[in-house]
Amino acid sequence: MALADWLNTTLLNDQDDLAFLRRRIARPVSVIAAGMLAVLAVYDLWQERWLLGAIVLLLVAILLALARAMRLGATPRVPYALVLVPVAAGLVFSVEQQGVFAALWSYPLILICHFVLRRRAALVFSLGILVAVTLSVGLWVSTALAVRMFATLAITTVMINVVLNVLGELQASLLLQTLVDPLTGAYNRRHMDQMVGLAVEQGRRTKPNNTLLIFDIDNFKRVNDRYGHDAGDEVLRRVVQVARARLRKIDALFRTGGEEFMVLLRDTDGSGAAAVAEDLRRRIEQEAMLPGEVITISLGVGPQVAGQSTLEWIKLTDQALYRAKNSGRNRFELVAPAD
Repeated sequence: MALADWLNTTLLNDQDDLAFLRRRIARPVSVIAAGMLAVLAVYDLWQERWLLGAIVLLLVAILLALARAMRLGATPRVPYALVLVPVAAGLVFSVEQQGVFAALWSYPLILICHFVLRRRAALVFSLGILVAVTLSVGLWVSTALAVRMFATLAITTVMINVVLNVLGELQASLLLQTLVDPLTGAYNRRHMDQMVGLAVEQGRRTKPNNTLLIFDIDNFKRVNDRYGHDAGDEVLRRVVQVARARLRKIDALFRTGGEEFMVLLRDTDGSGAAAVAEDLRRRIEQEAMLPGEVITISLGVGPQVAGQSTLEWIKLTDQALYRAKNSGRNRFELVAPAD
């Protein structure tokens, strides 16, 4: 990965690839860190470093409070960044007393901050630790060792972010597989339920202005019987390609089963959706998908009505589709206001 690409996907874009696991990771990290710091606090108090011991005990209490809040599902009152800042400052100043042994704590601290902070904040925090520890080692230990600390800390930071990039890509790929029909690339029925349901919920708070198109391929069984299922699959893919070329980015195309599809047209009233339906019908009819075979579709057009349930909206639009098919196919029908 080029340096420019890496910076673009980390520093410039505030990704949070671990957001879905943030609490599950941060809670045990808090408990483990609190346990380790408690041991250090006891040691500092035994050495009669009262102030340092008291500060470390305060951090232990804060970490345990954070872990308890996350266990109860509450929002922690103290952001993790406010906890990590004094920890990092204590790490830097302890280099003066303990030398390189204190600086070694930089590596787990950088790792931890990438698990408990958002991506951009973690990267900025890591770079701050890298610079501060390198300067303190160079000032109080040796320049040669400072150069080595800088190189190893930089490599550690880069590798953590590379792993997070890969994790983000894997997460996006897995999410895509749960939402997309593998044959056509259109969204699947599961995602349709989510998106249409969301539009219905929004329509209960504001005046709705969305429209559903439900369409299927006319005489598709004949296509499969005459040309085979491979040809039928190709027709499905081509229909989706033609539909996508006509739709906007804000619209959503779903394959709901077999040769049936649905389109959610956002911010589109009935007349605008009727124009889209007619244009889509015409484009598919004119597309040469199979030699000697004209592929057509029939469509139902259903504008959203305030107070309408998801089931009712889909049912009325589906009824309009069947009216189009019963009226000769290769046409669309609009849901009548009285439906």
